[in-house]
Amino acid sequence: MGASERLRGVGPGTVRLARAGAAVFSVGMAAFSAVPIAEALGAFPGVRAAAAVLLITGLTGCYLWLAVRAVLDRGSRLDLVVLCGMSALAVAVPFAAGPSWLSVGFMLPLAFAVTLRGWPAAAGFFAALAADVVLSASQEMSWVLFGSLQSMLTAGALAGLTIFATLLSELQRTREELARLAITEERLRFARELHDVLGHNLSVIAMRIELSSRIPAGQIERLHGELAEIHHIVRRSLHDVRAVVKGYREMSLENELSGVRRALETAGVRCDFAELPSSLPAEVRVALAWAVREAATNLLRHSDATVCLLGVETHGDRITVTVANDGVRRNGAAPEAAAQAGVIADDGVGGSGLAGLDERLAQIGGSSVRHIEDGWFTLSLDVPGRPVAAVTTSVTGDRK
Repeated sequence: MGASERLRGVGPGTVRLARAGAAVFSVGMAAFSAVPIAEALGAFPGVRAAAAVLLITGLTGCYLWLAVRAVLDRGSRLDLVVLCGMSALAVAVPFAAGPSWLSVGFMLPLAFAVTLRGWPAAAGFFAALAADVVLSASQEMSWVLFGSLQSMLTAGALAGLTIFATLLSELQRTREELARLAITEERLRFARELHDVLGHNLSVIAMRIELSSRIPAGQIERLHGELAEIHHIVRRSLHDVRAVVKGYREMSLENELSGVRRALETAGVRCDFAELPSSLPAEVRVALAWAVREAATNLLRHSDATVCLLGVETHGDRITVTVANDGVRRNGAAPEAAAQAGVIADDGVGGSGLAGLDERLAQIGGSSVRHIEDGWFTLSLDVPGRPVAAVTTSVTGDRK
């Protein structure tokens, strides 16, 4: 199984689980500080025992501070100060706590690995491990080797968990940013088309109006000619704008399904799409293309889905298309709120989210139903399988 397969299905829930796991292991390993503390209290006189307890407690506190902040990805310059103090404590602990201090020998290497970045982190990690060996040189060699190996493996495992959780979080943020950028790019493309269509015509209209204002009152026929030309340019501009909007709305269902599949699989969502009938009317295919785009966009932005299914059922002259995903967030939200989160998207033209989707389906004689069960969100689209009569829109008065 490749790396891309292992990361399939990574979402906010996976990131939270990875962070929680790293935090539990890091905090749980702090319990090993009880070993040198117990030995110091039982083997040394009062002053040395107290010094050992204070040093080990301080070392453990610094370790927990740096480890937890690394898991939460909340590093700051203060962490460098804590790391310096922790290094001083780690040097002093062996002289006060005795050989059992190696039970907490993993703490300083881990602190370097998760606090610093790049080669300083690697250098600090191995330098701290070397310091463990040097500071334990007076002890039995077998114990030193065993303790140092234990420290290296423990610190490496905890550092790997922490870094893995951080990388998953960064991956999720990148995916969300890519979804936002895709929406922004589409809006910019539409804005560019409108600018190309209207920019020249509006400039000509402004120029002709300015010239018309300078025509003497006695040249009424010339003024009428200029006004007629302005009227012609305005009507042509209106036609061009409608053409741009029409082209924006009339998407290819095949291209949309292909693009949605690529986007979802890139985001780690497994797709299983049934084949749609090739005989669907053009207006129905356009409405379905918009519905699939909205559902996919909001699956990426508002759910923890790992699987997306698209099914097709035929009932006489009606077609039912279902888009389902397993990404309903179990956060206690009401079913209505969760259902709305499954498909809300601003498409930039003719409404947004549920309202825009229902409006488009109504124009072709279709409808939609949303349903949540056992963590699955299902959007059912009921559309006609044959051409429908033209419907006048409520916004522009155009006939589609």
